[in-house]
Order: sequence, then C-alpha cells, then structure tokens
Amino acid sequence: MAELRGTAYGFLVAGRPEAGELARVLGAALGVGAAGVEVGPEGESDGWRWDTPVQCGIRWYARGDLPCSLEVYAGPAVPRAPGTAEVGRALARGLGMTVLTDFGDVLPWIARVLTPTGGETFARVEEPDDPGEDGEDWAGRVTAAQARVDAFPHAGAHGLPELVRAAPAAPAGTDRRLWGWADLICRMEADWPPLRWYGLDEYREGLAGRDGLADLEGDPELEALDARFRAVTVADGGEEIGPGPAAGAWYWHRRPAVLPWRVLPPADPEAADRLWEWVREGAGAHGGTDMAGLDLGGAVLDGADFAESWFAGTRLAGARLVGTDFYRAHLAGADLSGADATGACFVRADLDGADLRGAVLDGADLVRAELYGTDARGARLRGARILGASLLDTDLRGADLSGAEVRENSFRVLLDDSTHVAGLTGTVFGPATLATPDGTRHPLGGQDLEDWLRARGGDVQVITPGAPNRRPPGGDGGGRG
Repeated sequence: MAELRGTAYGFLVAGRPEAGELARVLGAALGVGAAGVEVGPEGESDGWRWDTPVQCGIRWYARGDLPCSLEVYAGPAVPRAPGTAEVGRALARGLGMTVLTDFGDVLPWIARVLTPTGGETFARVEEPDDPGEDGEDWAGRVTAAQARVDAFPHAGAHGLPELVRAAPAAPAGTDRRLWGWADLICRMEADWPPLRWYGLDEYREGLAGRDGLADLEGDPELEALDARFRAVTVADGGEEIGPGPAAGAWYWHRRPAVLPWRVLPPADPEAADRLWEWVREGAGAHGGTDMAGLDLGGAVLDGADFAESWFAGTRLAGARLVGTDFYRAHLAGADLSGADATGACFVRADLDGADLRGAVLDGADLVRAELYGTDARGARLRGARILGASLLDTDLRGADLSGAEVRENSFRVLLDDSTHVAGLTGTVFGPATLATPDGTRHPLGGQDLEDWLRARGGDVQVITPGAPNRRPPGGDGGGRG
C-alpha cells in the first residue's frame, strides 16, 4: 500500500449503523458521495476497494455502551478534509446515534460526546478489565458524563475535575509559587473555561492554596492578585462555601460573583448558553426566567430556584432536579420523562399536558398543582404531597403513589392494577377510570373507588363535592412549600 498522505479519523458509536448509511453520511460529510466510500470490517482486506477516496473500517463489540468503532481514512483525493469534530457531528446527526471522539492524548479516558440533536459534552470512558478474546469483546463503558446523555442512561452526570485541570488558565511565566492562586483568578475572570463548570471542592482547594502563601504577604504580585480576586468575588461571610481551614482569612468569606457549581449545563448548545446566562444573572436572584422550548435534557439543576419561571414545552428529560423550586412555574407540555425531581417544589405549578413518564418525584410538593392531561405512567411519587391539586385526565397507570398524601384533589385519573397506592392517605373527588388487561376501561367512583384503593393498602376517603368529609382540621398547605 502507498504511504498514507490523507486524514485519519477514529470514532466510537453508541449504536449499530448499517454499511449503506455509513457510506451515505460519510460521503456527504467528506464531499465524495456514497459511491466514494468503501465500508467493511476493520482489518480484513479481502475484496476491499482501495481506489475509493474514503475507506471506513468497522469493528463490532458484543458488550459495553459502545458497540461499534470506526476507523476512517480520507485520502489525498478528498479536498480540504474537515476536522474530527465536524465529521463526528455529521455522523451523529446523519445516523441518529451518539458518537464519541478522542479528546486528546493528555486524558485518554475522556471523550468528546456528540449527540444526534447537535449537542456536545464530555464523558469518562472506562477501559475494560476483561476485554475478551483478542481484546475485541467490548470497547469500554461510559461511567460519567458532564451532562446526562440518553444513550448512556446508567452513567453518572457530574463534573469532570480532571478535564478542568487539563486546561490551565494562568498565563505562561506566572511565578510558580503564585500559579495556583493566579489560575483560579484567571478562571473567574474568563467565565470558568473550558466547561463553564467548576467544582466547589476545587474552589476550596484554591483557597487552601492561598493559605500557603502567608509568607508572601506584602509581595506586590500577591497583592495585585488579591485585588483581582476581590473584583470577581462577593462577600457573603462564608455562607456559600462553608468554613475552611483558615476560617478567619478574608478570602474564605468571599464567593465567586458567578457560581460555576450550581448547575451542570445540558449537551444542547443553545440551552447551555441560556442556562449560563441565567447563572451569570444570579441564578434566580431577579425572579422568574424564560426557558420555554429549550432542550435542557440531562442538565443537573439540583436546588435551583425557578420559581415563577417559564418552561412551557421545555425538554427536561433525564434532568436531575433534586430539591429544585418550580413554585408557580409554567411547565405545560414540558417533557420531564425520566427526570429525578426528588423533593422538588411544584406548588401551584402548571404541569398540564406534561410528560412525567418514569419521573421520580419522591417527597415532591405538588400542593395545588395543575396536572390536566398529564402523562405520569410509571412515575414515582412516594411520599409526595398532592394537596388540592387538579388531577384531570391524568394517566397514573403503573405509577407509584406509596405513602403519598392527597387532600380534596380532583381524581379523574386513569388507573390500572400496576398503580401502587399502599400507604396513600387523604381525600379525593372521583370518579377515576380503571384500565383492565383486556384493554377495556371502566368508571370507578364513590364507594367502588374507595374500596379499590383500600384493597391495595390505601386509606383514602372518596368524597362528594360540597359534602362534609373527615379530613383533619387545618389548611391545605398551599403556601410556597
């Protein structure tokens, strides 16, 4: 074979693309058409058309998150061959599959993740301990990602500190004694590159490093850095970061003006930019924000304050929303399927037509929430407070309401034998509808509904509108919660 003078690419694919589709997508991306791409098993040369401008070798894996790897070579006949990320994006979009590319030699276990919808994030890929015969059984497992990706539902979504450390921000020539302190300050000044995320632990490490500079107090370079630190931080008495080893030092009582650990942005670039704008504005300090229609799927928004915000039609599938505040938020038509909203506040929230399939709302507060036409099949609402809420045409088939509390809720819902109600207590207005295994549906109201719930471990009184009931005295808890 002649010496290679073209461009080589390597990709891992979270799927099993067909050879014809690969030829079509690569041909379009590299400008040679499908006929200009030869696709075949990697390492097998029999019958290979070596005269085509582009060759693509495929290797299949039996296990792991990445069942396919591609070795692509664009020969000299391909003019102005695009970069790896550009070709990877074309593959992800054209195949409808998530594609991984190498991030670089510095962190070989980190990969760039490109999603079919144009999103981009980073992931940690675990090399196999047992690669199988000839090392071809599996390519690796995605154990963590900067944002949750649908293709890797079992991977943790959290920050990747090693990726941040691999991209230092301090300029060359910085005094090595001051380098750590300068690097932290430069990151704040540049809006926390490269990920717009920085861990609280890493920030505390930076402050601890400043503790070690006590012998340099009075040094002009250190004083200049301290002044820059004050300019990009806010005094808060240590409330955000907590006490440090030198709790009396002034810098332990200041937090960044822009907090980079409050959220993990989603893979979608437009949504990530809007979310970062919200973080820069003070993360809810100025009231409700508009996130309507964005793709926030996979974002980590634990504890965020989105009170009175707009999320109509927003995709929050697979997002982590633990303890997030959606008081009076507009979530009509939003997709929260698979989201973890444990302990979240949905008091007086509009969830009409929302998709809650498989969502976890354990301990969530849904006082006076509106759930008209909401699809909550398979949702988990263990211990949730559903007081005075409007459940109208709400699909609760397969939902788990174990230990939840209801009070004077409309309950025109769809139930089936897989709906769990053990420990459900309170009062509801009927009638509900019962879906049976044979596909028929039957009205279930009054005493029949009460008996059905009690037979399954619930302790719920079905009441008639306007009639007295036996609920405990007191309000409905309809405050902010």
